[in-house]
Amino acid sequence: MKLANHLLSILESLHDAVLVIARDSTIVYINNAYSVQFGVPADKLIGRKLSQVEPQARIHDVLKNGQPLINDYSYLHSLNIHIFANITPLMEKGELIGAVAIMKDISEFYALQDELKRYKTYSIRLEEQLHNKIFEMLESHTPVMRQAVQTARQVAESEATIMLYGETGVGKEVFARAIHEASPRRDREFVAINMASLPEALFESELFGFEEGSFTGSRKGGKKGLLELAEGGTLFLDEIGELSLFLQAKLLRVLQERTFRRVGGTNPIPLNVRIISATNRNLERMMETEAFRNDLYYRLHVVPIHIPPLRERKQDLPQLIHTIMGDLSMKYGKHITLTQEVYEMFERYDWPGNVRELGNVLERMTAICPRSYFVPDDVPDSIRQAKEAGQMEVLPPVYTGGIGLLGAVEQTEKEMIEEALRVSRTKTAAIERLGISRKAFYQKLKKYGLL
Repeated sequence: MKLANHLLSILESLHDAVLVIARDSTIVYINNAYSVQFGVPADKLIGRKLSQVEPQARIHDVLKNGQPLINDYSYLHSLNIHIFANITPLMEKGELIGAVAIMKDISEFYALQDELKRYKTYSIRLEEQLHNKIFEMLESHTPVMRQAVQTARQVAESEATIMLYGETGVGKEVFARAIHEASPRRDREFVAINMASLPEALFESELFGFEEGSFTGSRKGGKKGLLELAEGGTLFLDEIGELSLFLQAKLLRVLQERTFRRVGGTNPIPLNVRIISATNRNLERMMETEAFRNDLYYRLHVVPIHIPPLRERKQDLPQLIHTIMGDLSMKYGKHITLTQEVYEMFERYDWPGNVRELGNVLERMTAICPRSYFVPDDVPDSIRQAKEAGQMEVLPPVYTGGIGLLGAVEQTEKEMIEEALRVSRTKTAAIERLGISRKAFYQKLKKYGLL
């Protein structure tokens, strides 16, 4: 078979568009793929000057310098498309007689690229909204809590080491997880370690891991420690104040050198984690008594965040209750609301176990409540008794010689309000019993410290 007799058939069989021009830029041939892909019939182009149809076409450069262009990108204004092309000169007996371009329309690729950019922009917005949503769970009406959340937001994007202070149950791990989820390490592991529950004998093997055969009964193949599991992510050291001085020294060395070795191992493993610590202890006082190392303290105490107890932010009770009850509704498959009387019991209670205690109490009440709302009998005795004890406190005498008439009137007024609160089921009922406006009632509650 003589290929010369089949050249046109070969060109017509190609899926890529082919354009052939003569030395003077006259279009002498386009294949069927060109017509189909670009929507231009052959009789509309053949015989015309390409310099008039597409004066900026890259094929003109090949005609000028005789050098091929391979995988060349260009934009065809006449067709409004993006193309990749292989353009080569046509030579005959050493003389340039024209050029051929084999082209591929990549407009769809550019459209997909633009679509990808839009999705990336949308994804970034969603991610920002997610970060805001994470911290919305910690939003507060109390200035000191708002400051704690604001500080957490600000340092989340950094690599700064953080120390969380707060009583048991205030939500230190919730803070730590929120910081992790809003950080560049969000796609890696968040590993929480309760240092108080880690036996000293197992400290190294749990934290650093161990090699096979490093001790009797060790797992075949060894085991990764918690530090390795947190690689690239966040390591949360809870109850850091409970570590012995011996273990403090081991932890300090790891933090200083940023490397560690498995038990029984010889190869150093680099430490690439973000450290967040937490404690309910006064570490400064512990340093004074030499119960906590100064050098470890300053390693961990880069950005301190103090989380207030629930008794200091009771304004947040409605929001916390709403959030907790939403989770419990999904868990137990029933929706239960709080009556005003139950809420007032909660409001009077000091919540020594903080948010954790609030969650446990609400879950216990939800689990056993047969109705769609809580009544005082659903409230645990400890909370009810605390309320009753507060109401039965011995009041000061109505009048003592030194307070004068105004003082006596105020004492009497305070007593009447306290009595109304004690015998009324709700504050609304107390207002009706006293016969004053709601505004005046709350002003007097504030005046006498009864809020």
